[in-house]
This record gives sequence, C-alpha cells and structure tokens, in this order.
Amino acid sequence: MSVKRYLVSTTSALCLVAGTAISAHAATLIVGNKFAGTVSFVDLDTGKEIDRVETGGSPHEMVLSPDGSQVVVVSYLEEGYIGQELNLFDVASAKHMQTIDISPYMAPHGIAWLGDSNEVIVTTEETRDVIKVDIEKGEVAGNVATNLIGSHLLALSPDAQTAYVTSRGSDKVSVVDVQTMQITHNVDTDRGPEGVDISPDGKELWVANNQSQNIIVYDPQTMTRVDEIDAGFLPIRVQFHPDARYVAVADLRGDRIVIYDRETREPHQEIDLASHGAKGPASLLFSPDGNYLFAGAQNSGLVVEIDTSSWTVNRVIEAGPGADGLAFSDVKLVG
Repeated sequence: MSVKRYLVSTTSALCLVAGTAISAHAATLIVGNKFAGTVSFVDLDTGKEIDRVETGGSPHEMVLSPDGSQVVVVSYLEEGYIGQELNLFDVASAKHMQTIDISPYMAPHGIAWLGDSNEVIVTTEETRDVIKVDIEKGEVAGNVATNLIGSHLLALSPDAQTAYVTSRGSDKVSVVDVQTMQITHNVDTDRGPEGVDISPDGKELWVANNQSQNIIVYDPQTMTRVDEIDAGFLPIRVQFHPDARYVAVADLRGDRIVIYDRETREPHQEIDLASHGAKGPASLLFSPDGNYLFAGAQNSGLVVEIDTSSWTVNRVIEAGPGADGLAFSDVKLVG
C-alpha cells in the first residue's frame, strides 16, 4: 500500500466543555488509550469524539505523518503482554489501515517520523534497540542496539538526522545517527532519565530525570551539560513550545503542568489539573501554531486543553482509560 509522507501523533475522546470555551481550530486530536487498547479520534471544532478504534495492546506513543493524514501507533508493554507491532490509521476516516510486524524487536515506545521519508524511528525497550521501519513496505529497515535498560523515549533533531534516546534504567542518553543507524555518544545523565525534547532551533536538549527530580540541559552537538534545573518533582515529560521561548514540564504526581522560561530556567506558570478532575499527566503536545497545549491525564482518562495565551485550562476532553499518547492533525474527520 502507498503511504503519504507526514508527521504523527495521538488522540481520543468525547469532550466536556469547561465553561463556554470552544477551541477555534478545524483539526483532529488523536489519543492513545493505553489501558484499553484503543485510539480515539476527536473533532476539535465540536470537542466530540467521532470514533474510537481498537489497536494493538498498550498504545502509549504515536506519530503523525508529515502531511497529517496518517498516524502510527505503537503497541508497547503491559502485564501479560509485550508488543511487537505498529498500527497505521487514516486520520480523516479513523480507519485502521495496516498492522506492521516488527518482530523480533519488542515493546516499541518512543517514535518519530523521519522527515519526508516513508520511515519512522522507534525505541524497542524490551530488546534494547532503536529501529527504523519503512511504513510503505511494512518492514524493519534498520536497527542499532543500545544494550541499555529501559530505552524508552526519543527526540528527533529538527533536521531529522539525529535521535536522542533516554534509557531510564541505565541513566544514559544515547545519540543515534539515523542515516547510518550508529550510536555516536552514550552520555551519563542523572537518575531515571525519561522525558526528552530538543528545541526547535536545535540548540538545546532537555532531559528530565524522574528519580533525581531534575532537568539537565545539554548542547546537542557536543552533548556537554550546559545547565541543570532542580525541579523538585517527578518531571515525566518535557515539551518545547513551537516558538522555543517556553518549555512545558508534566508533574506526574503533582497533577499539574509547570511552564519554564527557556532563557531564565525559572518557572513561568503553573497549571493545576487536579481542580479540573485530571490526574496523572503523562503526555504533552503543543498544537503546531503554539496556541494550545494538550496534556493527557492517564489516571482520569482525560485530555486537558490549555490556552497558551493565558496558560489557563480552555476545556477538558474525555478520552478512554489511560489517555496518554497524543497527536494533532490539521486533517478534519469526515466520519
């Protein structure tokens, strides 16, 4: 089957409107419901879930094709299940298009689309690898072993040439040349690295360490430490705003989002999610225009939409159990 070239994300849900606020974008939010093995497709004009579709087990992360028409969803890991597949969906119709067998690689998690190619890059945590998968051919196209425990998330450089992989059980971040599929650096972090993102200008890499409760800022070119932020909480995810001025950090146990000023490294705003019934924020996604920040609250099955002009909650979207991976597409649902 032929695959268009795009960038991927995740979505799910039925929307509950906070007050009378309605989002002003004709777009689709995709949510991975990791406790239910489903993917939700939400019309952001109405805030209503149009469809909820079964996928492989434990759908944690996802990525959107560059033109937004398709989304690839991983099947990760849970009690009694180890995933060995990726699932491809058409956004406009919310239809499942293909299951891609990636065996012998196991427990795919972090994922990114490689520029305008037909390939995605994926961490496979259980087998301690990073793999490339050709979506059009439906097969693994390359791999490199990290040989590290818990190779979980990755961030892709703006030129799509380098992937930065956090291994939370080995306290390392690995730098992968995606063309050669070779590891060029293995760098020490602090304890429990997981959340990772690179600035849109490619000048800073932020790595959040769950156990040491801090964020290390690296120069992505040299992988030298340039700064450290003492968060004082478990920073499960980090996400740069598209204009690179702010960085959102999810406080998993504190049920809030902390917005940092990139330049000063100081908190700029705190957004309380618990007061909106949203618990356990474990995913973050800015809309491409930067006007909205979405946070998946896995313990409540909700997605919180935040207006970035005021850093206030705009509305709360009801998703499925374990709402986690998120994707935002400009393609409108027709279902």
